[in-house]
Amino acid sequence: MRPISQDILRCRITQARQSLGRCDFCEHRCGADRSRQQSSPCGQGVTTRCFKHYLSFAEEYQLLPSYMIYLSGCNFRCDFCCQAPACLGGQDDEEVTPREFAQLACQAVADGAKTINLVGGEPSIHVHAILEIAAASPQSLPLVLNSNMFMSPHVLEWLDGVISLYLADLKFGNDDCARRLCGVEGYLGIAHRNLKVAGGQGNLLVRHLLLPGHLECCFYPLVQWMAANLPETPFHVMSSYVQGWRSRQDAQLKRLVSHEEIDQARRWVRQMGLKEYAEELT
Repeated sequence: MRPISQDILRCRITQARQSLGRCDFCEHRCGADRSRQQSSPCGQGVTTRCFKHYLSFAEEYQLLPSYMIYLSGCNFRCDFCCQAPACLGGQDDEEVTPREFAQLACQAVADGAKTINLVGGEPSIHVHAILEIAAASPQSLPLVLNSNMFMSPHVLEWLDGVISLYLADLKFGNDDCARRLCGVEGYLGIAHRNLKVAGGQGNLLVRHLLLPGHLECCFYPLVQWMAANLPETPFHVMSSYVQGWRSRQDAQLKRLVSHEEIDQARRWVRQMGLKEYAEELT
């Protein structure tokens, strides 16, 4: 990761703060004035809040131990979200003040945390707060952005040199499933574009949560794209799907992923020659 000066950070914070008046942090590009709490897909204002934070030993092993900071609010509405509705935000969630959370992160690192994992919801809709935390820290923080990668290009520019690792959740392999299960238009092209940019900035790890009944429509085209565009990027096939939030509304999402689906997914990963992430140390 390239070092970044305080002057550059302050400039980026100013730009991000100005953009809150007509928000285009994500590719919904809703133009909401978040300072006035105008209606928007993420439902967020200027204040960033956190709905939980703790030290985790349940993430990818190279991140552990990882201090998890869950920022409230999301620009997606995935039917299978395991954090909803808590992640969608509320006024009772803890307000994020940059100095206090920078101190929290520094203390976590001093206590042995290897990474500070910014989660959600979707953390990139709080890019102004992320930049302010980085600026308030007396040391460079090992920040991980766990993201749906639906951000606008300038958000990635602002985060360049700030984020140590992009932990990308590549959710779907086609736009129809993204529209039906997530309420998002034009998902695939935007996610692909941002993954290429993030991969060029530094460390990138791509996750995909296997969804029951979605191997042919989502997983296979997804691994084809990864093999053609990011073959050296670690790819984590997650088989831990459980019913969440509104998943019972969809016939396919009412069941678990089968052993046959998991085996087939991993065969495709190997056949495509992808750099499969190992869930356990060997």
